[in-house]
Amino acid sequence: MGKFLIIFLVACSANFVAKAQNISLRGKVVDEKNEPIPYAIVNLNNNQQYAYTDSIGNFIFSIPSKSLSKYWEFKISYVGKRTIETKIPFQNSVAQLIFRMQDLSLTLKDVEVNQVRKTQNSNSSIVFDRQALEQTQAFSLTDVLNNLPGKKLVAPDLQNPQNITLRSEAGGIQSLNNSLGVAIIIDDIQQSNNANMQNKNVSKWGLGSKIGSATYGTFDTPFSGLDLRDIPVDNIESIEVIQGVAPAKYGDLTDGAVIINRQAGKLPYQFSTRINGGSTNFSLSKGYKLNNKWGALNVGANYLKSNENPSDKTKVYDRVSGNAMWTSYLLKGLKNTLSVDYSYKIDNVKQDPDDGTELMTYSKARSLSVSNRTSLNINNKVIKSLNISLGYSAGYQETYNQRYLNGASKGISDKDTTGVVYEGYYIPGNYLAVEHITGKPLNFNGNINLLNELYTGKLLHQISIGANAYYSRNAGMGVIVDPTKPRWANTAYQNDRPYDFESLPDIINYGAYLQDNFKVKVFQRDLNLNLGLRYDVQNAQGNIQPRLSATYKLNDDIEFNTAYGISTKGPTLAHRYPAPTYIDHILLNKYTGYVNESIFLVYTDRIIPDNSNLKSSQSNQFEFGFRMKKPIFSTSLFGYYKKNINGFSNNTVYKTYLLPEYDYTYVQGNRPIVTPNGNFSRRYIGINVVGNDLDSKNYGIEWGLSFKKIEAIQTTFNINTSFNYSFYHNGAERVVPTSQNNIDLGREAWLGIFPANEYSDWTLMSKISATTHIPKLGFVINLLADVSWQTISKTSPNSYLPIAYYDINMIRHEISTFDRNDPKYGYLSLSTLAESKTKLPFAYANMSIRISKEIKQNLRLSVNAYNFLNIRYRYYNPSTGNVTTYSYPTSVGAELSIKF
Repeated sequence: MGKFLIIFLVACSANFVAKAQNISLRGKVVDEKNEPIPYAIVNLNNNQQYAYTDSIGNFIFSIPSKSLSKYWEFKISYVGKRTIETKIPFQNSVAQLIFRMQDLSLTLKDVEVNQVRKTQNSNSSIVFDRQALEQTQAFSLTDVLNNLPGKKLVAPDLQNPQNITLRSEAGGIQSLNNSLGVAIIIDDIQQSNNANMQNKNVSKWGLGSKIGSATYGTFDTPFSGLDLRDIPVDNIESIEVIQGVAPAKYGDLTDGAVIINRQAGKLPYQFSTRINGGSTNFSLSKGYKLNNKWGALNVGANYLKSNENPSDKTKVYDRVSGNAMWTSYLLKGLKNTLSVDYSYKIDNVKQDPDDGTELMTYSKARSLSVSNRTSLNINNKVIKSLNISLGYSAGYQETYNQRYLNGASKGISDKDTTGVVYEGYYIPGNYLAVEHITGKPLNFNGNINLLNELYTGKLLHQISIGANAYYSRNAGMGVIVDPTKPRWANTAYQNDRPYDFESLPDIINYGAYLQDNFKVKVFQRDLNLNLGLRYDVQNAQGNIQPRLSATYKLNDDIEFNTAYGISTKGPTLAHRYPAPTYIDHILLNKYTGYVNESIFLVYTDRIIPDNSNLKSSQSNQFEFGFRMKKPIFSTSLFGYYKKNINGFSNNTVYKTYLLPEYDYTYVQGNRPIVTPNGNFSRRYIGINVVGNDLDSKNYGIEWGLSFKKIEAIQTTFNINTSFNYSFYHNGAERVVPTSQNNIDLGREAWLGIFPANEYSDWTLMSKISATTHIPKLGFVINLLADVSWQTISKTSPNSYLPIAYYDINMIRHEISTFDRNDPKYGYLSLSTLAESKTKLPFAYANMSIRISKEIKQNLRLSVNAYNFLNIRYRYYNPSTGNVTTYSYPTSVGAELSIKF
């Protein structure tokens, strides 16, 4: 069973004691010096039971006699120790089981330094344990997740926000929806981005628009998932990535979950520092063992500084975080973990003193979160165990952008009114223009879970029932507007007004679930079934979500599995409550150079968006899989079909206006004379609104192959190949206005109606790794290759031809067959191209290397290089004259880790 595990058969007494219909299974966990390990987690996987060792390392399970198996499937874990996973044959009379745990070290044989596909919370979970995490030499969670199948391994990018998308080749708004639907769960608390409202006016700029720098882009993540740059990995014990169907206990997600478990237990001081390009990271952590049942206290601090260009340090990303976690066992069967976390980050584009435009942009945020997890083993007839987790976070977000403008005087309309004509005013054309948003996101997540067992005949059901609650609000000042310093005056006939977030309603979502796990015999083989049903209320609308999975073990080496599930994600505050729209029609703008002789006449229409009927986005996923484990290799094959509907979309609607015209008479030294002349003009205005019109279909196959270590060269080989195809559809027809010139000429068609946008993307990619591990030297070399075989993106044909049009009265006219020569609408065609297609011109590979050396288990030196061969793949397109580069320059990093 491996040198890491020693099982002592102590013949002094039998430790299986029959009590009524239960059997007691006893064991003990010790370290390499035979010292007991208190409060280790002991999982009995095939019975879905868990226990904690007591202060002297002992544990006990009470197992129903009807559920006895041929073997016990143990998983034992403790912070800083190598996890034990083993199967113990069942015997009617067996002595105490003693498990010996070893310190994590590169000197151990068969160290797993790569991610592993396992059946945990889903059939196709991918798990990174502590050793694999350390080998990634990660600055943030992004660097870890880039090792997933289908993702490209690139140098750390800390200058731009990083989201995770799973099982999708999405881009644009589809990508926002996918990342929003991936839940990030830390210590059983779901992290939320629902209260993030750091976005520009939706009606004016569209869904996903943010304040940003002209040179360096944007730095906030409203409408999408969390920015993964803000999550360090130094104090993380394990990460499980669910790409397939999640269990019924997880709600408010559509596209998977990233489940993070942090270190909790006695640990030496550990100091780590790493560097890559202009980025430097430092961390320090320690785990203290407290007296008796007071458990352990873990504390940690992390600091990161990243310069986009170290030579001028104009763009800087800084991150500071700290955490304290107290795990206690004050009562028998009770485990409680209290966590406090603080984080601060800033993306700062500094002002260049030589730049006359005084450009400056920053996005900063800080957060304080408190969470508590309670796990109680009760083991009575009604409840076997009870789990409760509560999490609360309060934050501050601020986004600021400035630019000095030097132009002509501008007319300003800033009244909070609607349906009236009024006189605005003029401001000088040279001023410091400002965009400014401040938010105070508040989030709460509560979960309760009850576990029990019951029989129907001889069939044992392991029942889980629970509920979740999610609360979000934003108490910030919101959009701060100084009307005398507008950044985008009179753009798209709109101007910003102040918008207070604190006055907005809260979001309260909640759900409940029931899950039944049981095992039946089919052709004398085990069929494990997990049947779950979930009900969520999001945006005051209910959604029923079945979550079903099954695993059929043909034998100890081969298994088949399948899963189907529906899941939903509710709209965020940014979707639900976008800022009001202010349409400012300029009726008369006569500026003479003197304010008292000038007139700026405006008609304002205020439109308050009502998104109360927004549905939750939804995914329907079917997955099937196969696993085989042989002495010299193991392999897995998973296929999936995922359909996403009701995705949050950006739609443009048009509104027409009949506006009065005025005559103007100049009066020198006095106010001009303005009188209506009885004439009216028609105008149309486009307004962006949030809808539920995005749909997608995603298909894929993921194949993995791992070989047993070749002892002669101390090397293992792994291959992961993934094929992903995505088809995206916007359910709303596109409405595109014609030019103002056509309107002035009196032509009939004002607005062309076009088919919904449709796109498709597919990729074929392999990740190949060769890991050489020499335990006696504590030495690891990991060679990695990302092979991109093909990538194709297409837009559907005929999307450039109108299918109907609106006239001046907004009456719809259908176009059965488009005729370019028809004077009524022939000018509406958008393009002569029937199809747009981009294709990778050749296959290419990007090679990376990681090297680690451990000295006396206390000091680890690591180096890494991305594209270490510095091969630059370029393609010259003779049609356009453009050169595309498909690889990045070589990037070298290093890490030093010391335990003391």
